[in-house]
Amino acid sequence: MIAILKKEIETKLDQKILNRGDCELLSNAILETIDIKISYNTIRRLFGLAPNVKANKKTLNTLSKFIGYKHYIHFMQTYLQQKPKNLSVLVFRAVYHADKAEIIKLVQNTKSSHEDFVSFIIILSRELLYNKEYSILNQVFELEELAYENFSYSEVLFIGNSIGLLLRKQNLRDQAFINNTNFLRCVYLTFVDYSNLNGYYADWTKIINKSKKTKELEIFTKAIQEFRNFLNIITVKDSFKELAFNTTLHPILCSRLLSVKIIANKYDNLEPILDKYYQIHSKHKSKIFEYSFELFITAITTKNMVLMRYIIDLIDLSKNQHLFFSEERKNLFYFMAMFYYKLTKNIAKKNKYMKLFILNTIRYSYKDYIKLLQDVFLYSEARTEPLRKSIKNDYVQLNKKLKYPYFSESYLMNYFIDK
Repeated sequence: MIAILKKEIETKLDQKILNRGDCELLSNAILETIDIKISYNTIRRLFGLAPNVKANKKTLNTLSKFIGYKHYIHFMQTYLQQKPKNLSVLVFRAVYHADKAEIIKLVQNTKSSHEDFVSFIIILSRELLYNKEYSILNQVFELEELAYENFSYSEVLFIGNSIGLLLRKQNLRDQAFINNTNFLRCVYLTFVDYSNLNGYYADWTKIINKSKKTKELEIFTKAIQEFRNFLNIITVKDSFKELAFNTTLHPILCSRLLSVKIIANKYDNLEPILDKYYQIHSKHKSKIFEYSFELFITAITTKNMVLMRYIIDLIDLSKNQHLFFSEERKNLFYFMAMFYYKLTKNIAKKNKYMKLFILNTIRYSYKDYIKLLQDVFLYSEARTEPLRKSIKNDYVQLNKKLKYPYFSESYLMNYFIDK
């Protein structure tokens, strides 16, 4: 079974484990996915790249968790022993009958099996929303099986982005699950809808801010409201004190709080703040992209070249090639580097990152916002008047949809003009 376990690990990682670098990559992927540290030397021994020693129980349990099992025994007991169920059929039948007890039991049974629980929850949520069975959806998300802690971060992203898309066109402000902690953590905190900070997502923040479900939700919601103020050209207040430097908060939330701090305070000398931030969070080197995530966007939006340069110098991909970074996070880094090297007139590096950046890898909730910024970049690159006119029209129409006063026509036309 260990041979099968190793094969499943390589499948999840999407590459073979053939050398020390691959082992380091897997070690960091495990740390980022399930927050458990495992030595790359342990991995080398398991994959026969160092003198072989029988893997201990802790190692096997960790590797089994990485590929979605509870532990190694669960892996052995369930792998290839169960025929895949047609989850869609089971869901359609249960929702058709609006049988609350059947749906709850189906959720619990699916969670305890080795079925694809994440895909199941997405299918179920879609059907419940489509049939306006909001009360049942609320009860599903109240189940212990749907607790945020039961999912890896990548699974939460999948759930949040898949369900979040379904909610854009539904008026749900009066529905109970808008105050359901599991739902808020898995969807609201994950599907941060930058396309609707002046729409339904703003309504959610007002409702959630009053409920004060958890400290995390309260802090996150206030940070979103401050960023919304910024886009609406309203004074931004930094009421978070030293929370950006808190090591117990989620890294992306820390990056959001630091972004608000930078926007609100307009530092003359930003580097000491950044030195402090990255020094405090330096123990989590594998999460450096998460601690920088919102800073990428803030640096571009505010044309903060000091922030851009600092992050580019800090995140040297040529030196960190063995760290496991999601494509989306790397893509936002490429996007910021495009802007920085154009601003500094380094044509070769600008062209390099232009080729690396792919808009379609940006998650849905950020895509319109990033597309707006991409139009700013492309407008400055355009060499003919018809092309500039076309890009400008796209920019104007997109911002009519987003309704952010910060993104004026002047912003589009003058971003790359020296002052």
